[in-house]
Amino acid sequence: MIAFKQSLRRRFLSRTLAIVVAVMAAFTVSTAPSSATEVGTATLSRTLYLTDSPKAGAAASMNRSIYLAAGTYSWSSDLGSYGGRPFASRYIYLAAGWYSWKCTLRSPSDGYYQHTCSLDHGAGPAYLVSDRFTLTPSGQYTMESFLQGPF
Repeated sequence: MIAFKQSLRRRFLSRTLAIVVAVMAAFTVSTAPSSATEVGTATLSRTLYLTDSPKAGAAASMNRSIYLAAGTYSWSSDLGSYGGRPFASRYIYLAAGWYSWKCTLRSPSDGYYQHTCSLDHGAGPAYLVSDRFTLTPSGQYTMESFLQGPF
């Protein structure tokens, strides 16, 4: 009887340990920051269902932490296949370090969208803001932001 209880306890502990390890591994993968230390492209993206008649105040965001090497970057944002052109773009010099990169697609007024991204290194954010735009038709779109560099 004692051997049976010990066997049950071992199975329980091994299964519990396997679950804990799996959860920790999933958490580590989903929160691992990315970096761009060589010339390359870092991407922030999220696929959304968007209506062609948004109501004022509607919003969706995405964010991540990223380590960037010092240098000049090309920073742009777009809405995937919609129009095939960036909504906003700029060149920006960034000091080396960790950044919080956040993008929000919001409706500033009925019927319109605006895409805003920020990069914050702790001394105040830099912004990339699109003009207001309409969207036709309703459907799945991918909100994206890209950092290319450093140059």
